[in-house]
Amino acid sequence: MIASDQKIQLVAGGNINSTRKFIRLAAVGVASAGLVVSMTTTATANTDAATGSVAAQEWGGGWNNQRDVTIRESPTTTSKAVGTLKKGKIVKCWVAGCSGTHNGGAYKCTSTSPTEKDWHEVLWNGKKAWAASRCLEWGRVE
Repeated sequence: MIASDQKIQLVAGGNINSTRKFIRLAAVGVASAGLVVSMTTTATANTDAATGSVAAQEWGGGWNNQRDVTIRESPTTTSKAVGTLKKGKIVKCWVAGCSGTHNGGAYKCTSTSPTEKDWHEVLWNGKKAWAASRCLEWGRVE
Protein backbone atom coordinates (compact mmCIF):
# COMPACT_ATOMS: atom_id res chain seq x y z
CA MET A 1 0.00 0.00 0.00
CA ILE A 2 1.24 3.48 -0.76
CA ALA A 3 1.47 5.85 2.21
CA SER A 4 0.28 9.40 1.72
CA ASP A 5 3.79 10.82 2.20
CA GLN A 6 5.39 8.58 -0.44
CA LYS A 7 6.21 9.99 -3.84
CA ILE A 8 4.76 8.44 -6.95
CA GLN A 9 6.89 8.47 -10.04
CA LEU A 10 4.93 8.82 -13.26
CA VAL A 11 6.02 7.03 -16.38
CA ALA A 12 6.52 9.21 -19.44
CA GLY A 13 3.11 10.26 -20.67
CA GLY A 14 1.44 9.25 -17.36
CA ASN A 15 -1.50 11.13 -15.95
CA ILE A 16 -1.60 12.20 -12.28
CA ASN A 17 -5.43 11.94 -12.20
CA SER A 18 -5.30 8.33 -13.44
CA THR A 19 -2.68 7.52 -10.81
CA ARG A 20 -4.81 9.02 -8.02
CA LYS A 21 -7.84 7.03 -9.18
CA PHE A 22 -5.74 3.86 -9.18
CA ILE A 23 -4.50 4.55 -5.64
CA ARG A 24 -8.06 5.14 -4.41
CA LEU A 25 -9.24 1.97 -6.12
CA ALA A 26 -6.40 -0.02 -4.53
CA ALA A 27 -7.25 1.41 -1.09
CA VAL A 28 -10.91 0.39 -1.52
CA GLY A 29 -9.80 -3.11 -2.51
CA VAL A 30 -7.59 -3.46 0.57
CA ALA A 31 -10.35 -2.13 2.84
CA SER A 32 -12.86 -4.56 1.29
CA ALA A 33 -10.52 -7.50 1.87
CA GLY A 34 -10.16 -6.50 5.51
CA LEU A 35 -13.94 -6.30 5.88
CA VAL A 36 -14.39 -9.81 4.49
CA VAL A 37 -11.77 -11.20 6.86
CA SER A 38 -13.27 -9.46 9.88
CA MET A 39 -16.77 -10.75 9.07
CA THR A 40 -15.64 -14.39 8.95
CA THR A 41 -16.47 -16.20 12.16
CA THR A 42 -15.26 -19.46 13.61
CA ALA A 43 -17.83 -21.66 15.29
CA THR A 44 -16.90 -23.77 18.28
CA ALA A 45 -18.63 -26.59 20.08
CA ASN A 46 -19.19 -26.84 23.81
CA THR A 47 -18.68 -30.37 25.06
CA ASP A 48 -20.35 -31.54 28.26
CA ALA A 49 -17.60 -33.43 30.12
CA ALA A 50 -20.09 -35.65 31.99
CA THR A 51 -22.05 -36.88 28.96
CA GLY A 52 -19.67 -36.20 26.08
CA SER A 53 -22.52 -34.55 24.18
CA VAL A 54 -21.97 -31.45 22.11
CA ALA A 55 -24.24 -28.45 22.49
CA ALA A 56 -25.31 -27.10 19.12
CA GLN A 57 -24.65 -23.46 18.49
CA GLU A 58 -25.82 -21.29 15.65
CA TRP A 59 -23.83 -22.73 12.77
CA GLY A 60 -24.42 -25.29 10.02
CA GLY A 61 -27.52 -27.30 9.43
CA GLY A 62 -29.80 -28.89 6.88
CA TRP A 63 -33.30 -28.37 5.52
CA ASN A 64 -35.58 -29.57 2.74
CA ASN A 65 -38.33 -27.37 1.36
CA GLN A 66 -39.82 -30.16 -0.80
CA ARG A 67 -40.53 -33.09 1.55
CA ASP A 68 -40.19 -34.52 5.05
CA VAL A 69 -36.91 -36.36 5.83
CA THR A 70 -36.47 -39.21 8.32
CA ILE A 71 -33.84 -38.74 11.04
CA ARG A 72 -32.20 -42.00 12.13
CA GLU A 73 -30.30 -43.47 15.07
CA SER A 74 -27.35 -44.54 12.85
CA PRO A 75 -26.35 -43.92 9.21
CA THR A 76 -28.48 -46.60 7.58
CA THR A 77 -32.11 -46.92 6.54
CA THR A 78 -32.46 -50.10 8.59
CA SER A 79 -31.69 -48.25 11.85
CA LYS A 80 -34.42 -46.92 14.11
CA ALA A 81 -36.15 -43.72 12.96
CA VAL A 82 -35.86 -41.22 15.82
CA GLY A 83 -37.93 -38.49 14.18
CA THR A 84 -39.01 -36.70 11.04
CA LEU A 85 -37.66 -33.37 9.88
CA LYS A 86 -40.76 -31.68 8.52
CA LYS A 87 -40.67 -29.88 5.17
CA GLY A 88 -39.25 -26.38 5.58
CA LYS A 89 -37.80 -27.01 9.07
CA ILE A 90 -34.11 -26.96 10.04
CA VAL A 91 -31.92 -29.52 11.78
CA LYS A 92 -28.56 -28.39 13.18
CA CYS A 93 -25.35 -30.26 12.61
CA TRP A 94 -23.78 -32.21 15.46
CA VAL A 95 -20.42 -30.46 14.95
CA ALA A 96 -19.51 -26.95 13.85
CA GLY A 97 -19.51 -26.43 10.13
CA CYS A 98 -21.20 -29.78 9.34
CA SER A 99 -17.72 -31.23 8.98
CA GLY A 100 -18.20 -33.63 6.12
CA THR A 101 -20.25 -36.70 5.43
CA HIS A 102 -19.92 -40.29 6.55
CA ASN A 103 -20.34 -43.34 4.35
CA GLY A 104 -23.29 -45.42 5.51
CA GLY A 105 -26.20 -47.44 4.23
CA ALA A 106 -27.65 -46.88 0.77
CA TYR A 107 -30.78 -44.73 0.31
CA LYS A 108 -32.77 -42.81 -2.28
CA CYS A 109 -34.29 -39.40 -1.53
CA THR A 110 -37.09 -40.04 -4.03
CA SER A 111 -38.07 -43.03 -6.15
CA THR A 112 -36.38 -41.44 -9.18
CA SER A 113 -33.21 -40.15 -7.52
CA PRO A 114 -29.88 -42.02 -7.65
CA THR A 115 -28.79 -44.29 -4.79
CA GLU A 116 -26.59 -42.47 -2.28
CA LYS A 117 -24.57 -43.46 0.82
CA ASP A 118 -23.53 -40.14 2.42
CA TRP A 119 -24.92 -39.20 5.86
CA HIS A 120 -24.52 -36.16 8.14
CA GLU A 121 -24.41 -36.25 11.93
CA VAL A 122 -27.14 -33.98 13.30
CA LEU A 123 -28.43 -32.80 16.66
CA TRP A 124 -31.88 -34.27 17.27
CA ASN A 125 -33.62 -33.76 20.63
CA GLY A 126 -30.26 -33.20 22.35
CA LYS A 127 -28.63 -36.35 20.94
CA LYS A 128 -26.54 -37.33 17.95
CA ALA A 129 -28.62 -38.70 15.08
CA TRP A 130 -28.18 -39.10 11.31
CA ALA A 131 -29.72 -37.49 8.23
CA ALA A 132 -29.34 -38.64 4.64
CA SER A 133 -26.99 -35.99 3.23
CA ARG A 134 -28.35 -35.80 -0.31
CA CYS A 135 -31.95 -35.41 0.88
CA LEU A 136 -31.22 -32.05 2.52
CA GLU A 137 -29.69 -28.72 1.55
CA TRP A 138 -26.77 -27.82 3.84
CA GLY A 139 -25.49 -24.42 4.91
CA ARG A 140 -25.35 -21.88 7.69
CA VAL A 141 -28.46 -21.74 9.84
CA GLU A 142 -29.54 -19.68 12.84
